[in-house]
Amino acid sequence: MGSSPDGEADGDSGTIEASVWGSTRGYIMFWRTLVITALVILVLACAAVPALAYAPLIGHLVPTGSKLAPGADPAVVVWAHDDGGGSFSLLAQRYENDGTLHVARTVASGITGLDGWHASGHGSNVTVAWKAGGAVHASCIDVTTGTPVFGPVTVCTDAAVAALDGAATTAALSGVTPDGHGGAYVWCTVSPTRGVSGFGDTVLNHLSASGALAIAADPGLAVAKGTIAGIDADDEGHAFVLLAPPGRNGLAAQRFSPSLAADPGWSRPISPYSPLLPVPAATQQLIGIDAASGATIAWRENGKVKIQRYPTGGGLIWQLAPPTVTMAGDVRLAADGFGGAYLVGPATGGIVARHILSTGVAAAPASVLPGLGLGQPRVDALTVNRAGDLFAAYSDAAAPALAPSGIGLLTYLGAWSAVGPPTMRPDLYTAAVPDGTGGAYLLGDGTSSAVMWRIANGGATAAVTFRPRSVLVEYGKTVLVAGYATRDDSLPASGVRVTVGATSGGGSSPGPKTTEGDGYYHASVAPKANATWTASAVGVASEGVVIRVRPRVTLALSHLKPQGTRLREIFSGAVTPSHAGAKVLIQKAVGAAWRTVASGRLDGSSHYRVVWAVPFKTASYKLRAMLPAHADHAEGDSSTAGLKVVIKKAS
Repeated sequence: MGSSPDGEADGDSGTIEASVWGSTRGYIMFWRTLVITALVILVLACAAVPALAYAPLIGHLVPTGSKLAPGADPAVVVWAHDDGGGSFSLLAQRYENDGTLHVARTVASGITGLDGWHASGHGSNVTVAWKAGGAVHASCIDVTTGTPVFGPVTVCTDAAVAALDGAATTAALSGVTPDGHGGAYVWCTVSPTRGVSGFGDTVLNHLSASGALAIAADPGLAVAKGTIAGIDADDEGHAFVLLAPPGRNGLAAQRFSPSLAADPGWSRPISPYSPLLPVPAATQQLIGIDAASGATIAWRENGKVKIQRYPTGGGLIWQLAPPTVTMAGDVRLAADGFGGAYLVGPATGGIVARHILSTGVAAAPASVLPGLGLGQPRVDALTVNRAGDLFAAYSDAAAPALAPSGIGLLTYLGAWSAVGPPTMRPDLYTAAVPDGTGGAYLLGDGTSSAVMWRIANGGATAAVTFRPRSVLVEYGKTVLVAGYATRDDSLPASGVRVTVGATSGGGSSPGPKTTEGDGYYHASVAPKANATWTASAVGVASEGVVIRVRPRVTLALSHLKPQGTRLREIFSGAVTPSHAGAKVLIQKAVGAAWRTVASGRLDGSSHYRVVWAVPFKTASYKLRAMLPAHADHAEGDSSTAGLKVVIKKAS
């Protein structure tokens, strides 16, 4: 039977019989409930993740003012060339992961009065939309062969936009977003404000892979109930549209099919706030939208950064108040590949990331990449691979030509590493896209030249990465691990067998996994004890990562007949795997800490029974059973139990 380290006195002397429950002396009432708490198995321990394999591999000088075409495979750079005499051409060039540069191709030529342009891609095709002569046009070519795919197609005209409400308005080309299936969404912002109640200042259209417009009538869809502030397409090729004022109060999202019909469940824009909660009266400043898994939007409100997720069928994933974090400066958003998201912004001399898990919980602590020597840190661009690695490009807004810009890599578990570039540093970065093998292309620009870097796994040597979703798991549970395998030429090691296993300790390893076409693999492992895990393929092994295992501890409460004025509460349960003879602590919550009130030993079958003499006072307790850490396992604790004691004096 356990002791009572609390040291509280028993109170009045004497013995209270069972009749105490109705006596004139007084009585004790008790209430208990088990409160199940989620096991947070994500531990952001930077030291737990060894040195990273990613490094800069190829740097290309590109024309100033170039843009990366999102969605192209692996990378296409587009730029406007001044042909002289007021005429421009739009050129595109494809870059292969092995360093091959294809011949620059002309997407459109003979453009006079060029007034903005944007590009998107799909495979080796690139679609470029531009505005000239009061109209927005689009063309698509295969940049490898130079073969035209379609165009030019007229998307909308200023004349049709002005006819919407009879005002002298024009349409500025705002963006071209790939739909992931060879088509693209083209959207234009009306200026000046139309001023029509219930409508925004955006016209939207969709181009199919063959150049067919979803709405043939010029100027396309006049978006109602808000102005488009951002678009991202999901895996189905449907557009998640982020709407903002004018045309509405506050932010909202809506999902459209490629026909531009609102999808089922999206007949109206949906606010990021639960309809059961009041929307704060505050100015909402957009951060971004990402449709990698449903849709995630982020915004700044009342000095805080907030985030919300939407499922494809409408409604909200995080039904309660949106998760909120404190971050200063210009923050950027990127999905983490597993239903959560990264928020990255400036910190003192460096940059900082907050990771919002798929559950809506903000992982703590924040992950800081310090010591960058930046007077006014600025996050320029983000991109993420399928294993959850985040590539973040940064620069100095105060002195871009003097302070070094750079690229950082953040793993899912919160470990930062500076990964380049070592030379040809641009003043700032303008875009980042995946390279299709777990790395990334990042485009930088400067006062005299622009450069595109490829950050590759392993550089020019074969490499395997190993990324667990957690480095702390409960016994009997599995944890997902993922990563990439690349060959000596930095190309994906597709179709190769990856072996995942523990190099020390123990656990259940899956059979060999075969990498996909991009070299990506994933598996579920079941650790049994603290161990170092690695993945091996193509003759090399990944960095080792320690995954710790917390024992499973159960807890049940019952009570003994009161003796004197003390209620004896019994705590019982078991620990798996067996730790016979080990001490189990019964603890109560004291603020954010835990204080031991009783203890006992596990018997030969790894069960325990501990008695605690509850103090003679009215109080509520939050209690747990805890097994301290051992060499083979991490600390294990049970779900929490609530105990309420009420002392009622005789009347």
